[in-house]
Amino acid sequence: MAKKIFSKLLLVIGLLFCFYPLVAGMYDSWLQSQSVSSFASQMHNSDAAQIQEIIDEAHSYNDKLFSLRTGILSPSERSDSENADYNAQLNFSVNGMMGSLEIPKIGVNLPIYHGTDESVLAKNVGHLQGSSLPVGGSNTRAVLTAHRGLPTAKLFTRLDEMEKGDQFFLKVGNETLAYEVRKIEVITPDDADQLDPVEGKDMVTLLTCTPYGINTHRLLVTGERVPYVPGIEETISQQGPSWREVLFAALPFLLLAAALYKPIKKYIRNKKGE
Repeated sequence: MAKKIFSKLLLVIGLLFCFYPLVAGMYDSWLQSQSVSSFASQMHNSDAAQIQEIIDEAHSYNDKLFSLRTGILSPSERSDSENADYNAQLNFSVNGMMGSLEIPKIGVNLPIYHGTDESVLAKNVGHLQGSSLPVGGSNTRAVLTAHRGLPTAKLFTRLDEMEKGDQFFLKVGNETLAYEVRKIEVITPDDADQLDPVEGKDMVTLLTCTPYGINTHRLLVTGERVPYVPGIEETISQQGPSWREVLFAALPFLLLAAALYKPIKKYIRNKKGE
């Protein structure tokens, strides 16, 4: 009797193990969509002049960054005043959300937050301090980064499916900025020069680790600003899941089936022998 109860308990634990990533991922996606919707509602109901003032300050911050040309500094190289100045930018709300990033092709619609601390990257998109703020403008390159391959959040897992010509969108304040992918490259982690702005260009680079599950290099997907056509993001069809997504979703169930194959076969044989 105890053996049967133990077997059933193992089965329940196995099923929970299989379903946890799916349920947790769905819950995190719901939370992210709620954050994006709440932010959009907040912007819609806020004073337009006040929002524009915050945007204008961000443009001034970007002009200063470009003139200094210091590049991306490590946390230890930044002064307290630089950190304070950065955290004060695009601070529309108490939770530090800057805006949102939408990539219709791969089903991404995520909040953007200041910095790249693990608390941010675990569930959201982080803005790389030292890169341009994501408000557009000449001589800018905003760098937005997120994890891939997390068991409970897709984030940038499918970023390698992006191709030249695809579009993604930033929603900051009450404005939507459209970017078209122009360059896709893989670099080493210490090749930070590839993240510098280019004179006269308005760019955004999406950054994540690669190869999938190994993470020795960095994948950069860089878009250049194009005119935004209202509602165009709604006309872009989401691409179906890749073989990798299907495999990793099915893997826990396959492992559970393999683990239970012999016990179930033995149980059926014993039943037939009764």
